[in-house]
Amino acid sequence: MTLAISDGEGLANLLNFPGSKGGNGVWQTIISEMPPHDLYVEPFCGSAQVFRRKRRAAATILIDSDAAVTAAVIAEYSEGAGTTVICDDGARWLESNLGRLNTRTVIYCDPPYLQSTRRDKTPRYYGEHDFTAEQHEDLLRVLSLLTVQRVPVLLTGYRSDLYDRRLRRWRRVDYPAMTRGGPVTESLWCNFERPWALHDYRYLGADFRERERVKRKKARWRQKLEKLPALERAAVLDAVNSLSAVIVGNDDTSCKQKLAEWRQRAGEGTP
Repeated sequence: MTLAISDGEGLANLLNFPGSKGGNGVWQTIISEMPPHDLYVEPFCGSAQVFRRKRRAAATILIDSDAAVTAAVIAEYSEGAGTTVICDDGARWLESNLGRLNTRTVIYCDPPYLQSTRRDKTPRYYGEHDFTAEQHEDLLRVLSLLTVQRVPVLLTGYRSDLYDRRLRRWRRVDYPAMTRGGPVTESLWCNFERPWALHDYRYLGADFRERERVKRKKARWRQKLEKLPALERAAVLDAVNSLSAVIVGNDDTSCKQKLAEWRQRAGEGTP
């Protein structure tokens, strides 16, 4: 169901939501792995930290099974053009909407992590909305169906036997994060190769120093382009766009090759 606007206290009270991706270097890493897309879906949005910071897609769907969470998100984003907030089970919603998700969709999944991988293994943070091992298995099954459709999916969690086995063909990016219990290493799994183009370039870089280096380089090149005569600047930009088109074309060929691989994997019953 889709909730109506509530009189809740807003998203501010959810900034300390368990598993929040608001830590420095965390959301930057996730956003910098997202290819260009028209539809963005978060099936386990929580405090929606990644959504808050990424460049908006033409349409966004935020989902959470906790009605209090979705009410707070609606209170914060009720006026956001193209943003829909839904209270539902994330995995169930994905499976029931397979037909409307395509290659121009990006799905970012951040479910409650496997209890066996957490330092605190009690469900006290999520209560009735916590995830069992069986629910993780079911989510991975649904994500395998999306992989066959070439829908780009990103999934965060801690490494485990289950994830290492079911996601062994996915690309994995490890990154440091700070939790209530101290520093940890989290993982981001992607069912696609490193993209040649990004939806949002603002946070490109492996760490703060590299992100600052890229930011300075962008500023310098922009200043140089601004100083050029209009036609000369247009000529340079045309050359850059031509180079980008060649790169994207090569990437499309690679994607077609990967599609055959994904279909073969689906036949093996693994993502």
